[in-house]
Amino acid sequence: MRLRKVVRRVPAALAAALVLAIAGCSQDSKPVAAVTCDEVSVPMVDIPTRTDQEPRLRIPQPQGWERTTKLDSETIRFALRNESLTDQGFTPNAVVTLQKVSTDVGKPQQILDAQDKQLVAKLKVKDLKSTPTQVCGSPAQSTSYTAPAMGKIPARNAASLAVVYQAGDVNYVTTVTVQTIKPDNPTYVTDSAAILKGFQILPPK
Repeated sequence: MRLRKVVRRVPAALAAALVLAIAGCSQDSKPVAAVTCDEVSVPMVDIPTRTDQEPRLRIPQPQGWERTTKLDSETIRFALRNESLTDQGFTPNAVVTLQKVSTDVGKPQQILDAQDKQLVAKLKVKDLKSTPTQVCGSPAQSTSYTAPAMGKIPARNAASLAVVYQAGDVNYVTTVTVQTIKPDNPTYVTDSAAILKGFQILPPK
């Protein structure tokens, strides 16, 4: 039963991939150190929250990347695309998802691994590579893969960053996924790296 709950409630990375294709205190009571996030030389955008309990998300917005609301949903919270990089009808984009998950689905690494399993199972990804990391002090996982062709949409190079934010008995899982059919384009290489490196997840205000 628990396995089914993981698969059903932790598909954030899969949701992003599919939609992209379509367009406290320590034991001695000393204060915990302030959250430290990686910084990039790109303007940052605050992604609106929907409840006071949700973590705050911030994403770099390189020049030429514009906000699009066509994909917005309960899970998909933010999307950017760069029309100037469009090639063969496909526009490189970045999509941010956020989901709330009960702690009974497992530890943060189990949640992150479950998302990778979803990509493999549902998209039949064969070249997925993941590396554990951290984002603003929260456990995270960096993943790259080739998203298969879907109808008229060709195969795409995709890279995602999934983060688990722990808030008491609830986990929030967020992903930012970028993809393109021209991964060697210099502008895309620079911009996508900045988006992934500078993505932030912070405590609620």
